[in-house]
Amino acid sequence: MAKAEDFTIKNISIWKVGEEMNEPYSILTNTVLGFQYFEDIFSPSISAALVIMDKAANLPAYMPIQGFEKVVIEVKDYKGDDHQFDFRVWKIGNRVSDKKGQGYTLGLIGDQGLTNEGVTVNKPLVGKPDAIVKEVLMKYLNVPEAMIETEESVNLMKIFPSGKSPFTVIRDLQARSISKNSLGGGIGKKASSNDTKGDSKPNHSSDVADNAKILKGTAGYYFWEDRDGFNFKSIDALASTDEEKFGGSGPVATYEYAPAMTDNEIGNDRKIQEVTFRSELDLLKKMREGAFSTQCAFFDINTGVYDEYIYKLSDNWKQMAHLSPQTELPKGQKDLSQFPTRRLSTVINHEYWYNGTEVASNESKDNSDEPSEITDNQKQFLVQSISRAGIMFNQQLAISVTGNLDLRAGQKIEVLIPNQVPEQDKEKLGSFDPEHSGIYLIRKLNHQFDRITMNVYTVLELIRDGFGHEETKIK
Repeated sequence: MAKAEDFTIKNISIWKVGEEMNEPYSILTNTVLGFQYFEDIFSPSISAALVIMDKAANLPAYMPIQGFEKVVIEVKDYKGDDHQFDFRVWKIGNRVSDKKGQGYTLGLIGDQGLTNEGVTVNKPLVGKPDAIVKEVLMKYLNVPEAMIETEESVNLMKIFPSGKSPFTVIRDLQARSISKNSLGGGIGKKASSNDTKGDSKPNHSSDVADNAKILKGTAGYYFWEDRDGFNFKSIDALASTDEEKFGGSGPVATYEYAPAMTDNEIGNDRKIQEVTFRSELDLLKKMREGAFSTQCAFFDINTGVYDEYIYKLSDNWKQMAHLSPQTELPKGQKDLSQFPTRRLSTVINHEYWYNGTEVASNESKDNSDEPSEITDNQKQFLVQSISRAGIMFNQQLAISVTGNLDLRAGQKIEVLIPNQVPEQDKEKLGSFDPEHSGIYLIRKLNHQFDRITMNVYTVLELIRDGFGHEETKIK
């Protein structure tokens, strides 16, 4: 009976640059000792490392390998499903030689990961962020439309890239993008002491809290590549498990950490081999980054108006999607969000892309008859995206599982960790750890293939923005 960690190498081939339509230059299947494959929602390109023991061919010298060579790796998992990984060579490293031959590691990366480095974008780009992302990928990196998955955004913008690379242009859009599925946002009423009535506030006063206006909403996207293509999705969509809220989706698998159980008891393809708690709480860092509350000063360069605003996570928690059953911020974080711990300032310029004679601003207080179609939306995304991104790392977990080549970065999985209490207390307190079990987002994925043992294991770095778990049966 096949085990989940079993795999078979079908073929590993390499082509010379410019000869990809011909037969491969060499078949590397029998020279490979192992390889590792990586995806990361913070990386615009997939990558891998291929370890080779070259006994006769001496490819670096005689092929020769000079970079950008195409490499295709084909494997079969324990279920009999085929998986293909396509790369380009970007590096040769760790070379050692002896009388048996030479060993070296080929650094591999996605095709566009290399092409991007030599491409510049100089023409103005107009549209909503998701449309701009698709245009940049298709026009400048020749990515087929079928390999691009984006989530619709609402804020129309015009940007001048000034010679930036395509990936840099997209990275600049991430924090500035507002999802169409966002549950409201913008500018609220003037802040007052009544806004925190009933909360246990820190023992200090704040003049700003009584004079500033309130900002609302949520914003922020992630851009990354997985084996299926490129993704541009809001942080809330990735956190949501409800299709009706931000177009979310549930976990794709459930894994249980139960070292004492056998594979037959738990299912060998859903067993966690090892658990590491990377980080669970860092209030000082989050406060200094403005995750809980930020004061931002906006100066309108066209009208000379100066305004101060406050954004409180506690007021906007329910407008976001969350990877936990928490209905509101924990008490301590809620108290700390009552006063800003980070202060920013920025310039608002609604007239930048406007040629009309009326006031360009679309804000109600400016009372314009013909506002610009493209306005400065910093009040809707600047501090909102800082807060939304900041809390995604409230809990970080790394697990090693038996190989699952169907997983992708950006998917969600459910993790079940036993409750470390006496057996007689589990009926009352639950079978699973109430704080650390639950649904997590796959931030980073690493498949580790070992040619010697013919085993593959998957290491997952997981993140989420809340704590807790609604206990369920193992799926």
